Amino acid sequence: MKNIIHKADRISLIMKNFSNKDKLAILCFLWNEEKNVSELMSCSTISQSQISQYLWKMKLEGIVESKKNWKEVFYKVSDNKILEIIESLKTIFEK
Repeated sequence: MKNIIHKADRISLIMKNFSNKDKLAILCFLWNEEKNVSELMSCSTISQSQISQYLWKMKLEGIVESKKNWKEVFYKVSDNKILEIIESLKTIFEK
């Protein structure tokens, strides 16, 4: 029973990020490669501060992870299950 509740909590947290259009866009941009904030800005109309805030929150939630390369920080989706969800959404909505 506790396992089901834990899984439901995790799924709910993941889906909360998919319900925000800006967070969903960020996750889609990170779907197949790591990007830094500047690269994410060039793909979207989201401000630098908003992207940074979303990434910080998603990192705390375990949705994305980061790696520092000199002065730049690169982000990627941290869980293959999230990548599978994004891939499924792309397949469904590209029809």
